[in-house]
Amino acid sequence: MNRFLTNASLAALISTCATAMAQSPVGTASRMEAARSNGLICSQCHFVIDGQLDPQYGNPKAAQGVHTGFGNASDGVPSYTNGSELDAGFMHVDVDDGNLYLFFAGNLESNFNKLDVFIDSIPDAGQNELRSDNPDIDFNGLNRMGSGSVDVAGVPTPTQGLRFDADFAADLCFMTTIGGYDATAVPPVMPTQYANIAQILTDGGGAGAFLGSGQFSAIDGINLIDDQVYGCQVSINNSNVGGANGDSLDPGSGCGVTTGIEVRIPLVLLGWDGSSDIKVCAFINGNGHDYASNQFLGALPMASANLGGDGTGGWIGTWPAALRFSLADIEGDQYFSSAGADACLACFGDIDGSLDVDSGDVALALLDFGPCPGCSADLDGTAEVDFGDIALILLSAGPCN
Repeated sequence: MNRFLTNASLAALISTCATAMAQSPVGTASRMEAARSNGLICSQCHFVIDGQLDPQYGNPKAAQGVHTGFGNASDGVPSYTNGSELDAGFMHVDVDDGNLYLFFAGNLESNFNKLDVFIDSIPDAGQNELRSDNPDIDFNGLNRMGSGSVDVAGVPTPTQGLRFDADFAADLCFMTTIGGYDATAVPPVMPTQYANIAQILTDGGGAGAFLGSGQFSAIDGINLIDDQVYGCQVSINNSNVGGANGDSLDPGSGCGVTTGIEVRIPLVLLGWDGSSDIKVCAFINGNGHDYASNQFLGALPMASANLGGDGTGGWIGTWPAALRFSLADIEGDQYFSSAGADACLACFGDIDGSLDVDSGDVALALLDFGPCPGCSADLDGTAEVDFGDIALILLSAGPCN
């Protein structure tokens, strides 16, 4: 059963939105009110939402082992980039400040490709197969992935939508995209990030919201989506040039990437009971939410190609049910969770998390060469990366045991 919260002290519009979006136990009402009335003014929030990995996240809960089929990012600047990849998924559930923090290491190409994130936070609720009567967000992108019927020679025919793993039922959807870069304009037009959020109720319906937009101040600047209604924050840093490669024979490693897409979502919007596992399924989708890449977290089997709309790379493109594959039919879990095992557990000297101490680790250490307090390459704890650290890497060379 979904229990909705109301708060007579809120303005009518915000109260309406709160009632629709909240799906939480009554005991969290005061936290809901605080999250919304404070908006982004959150003095006790423990993370800076800027697209750069904070050490408080700890180890990732998922790591990429598949080459990217949506272009290998190589531009190396925070704003625009020419490829999309999901290298690692980090999660922190902070009951003290009442927020879920998600960090997706990697890149989101600035051509309006989508990062689609589904969260399973309520036991025995939500949708294992997406319906087509969910809230209309991002030009009805959520419903494009849902089940429905198509008219074949005038006969309604049931059509499968996107299905998750058997033990995953989505309760909330978060979407973000970036685009609009124009290098020919004077001055150049910087790309803008957009984000949406929506309930996914067991029986459809519910509410969705446009969280806003954030434009980069410059090529090397930062962006931030400031949602003052629901207390969400979103940012992206596209400067990663490591992680997954674009070659199926040399996929690279998703470990060691420290920039990407960062999200803050108040726990009250998740309807979380305070103890259940929170599961997250995230993937890169085409700009119409109708062509899935091979960049999923949890990762697809090694060497997987783009799934497209039919699960084998084919494009369907009709509405609804533009995605008609089942993740339950694919090996492994295409989600990660708060209770899951950590990924990228590297051994001493394995800076990039490849489970092998090699030239890649030396290269990363050289990139951080000089004063660098807290750097992972500072193996000897001197607050700088120097030849002593390089020597330790060389002494540890070889596969991790």
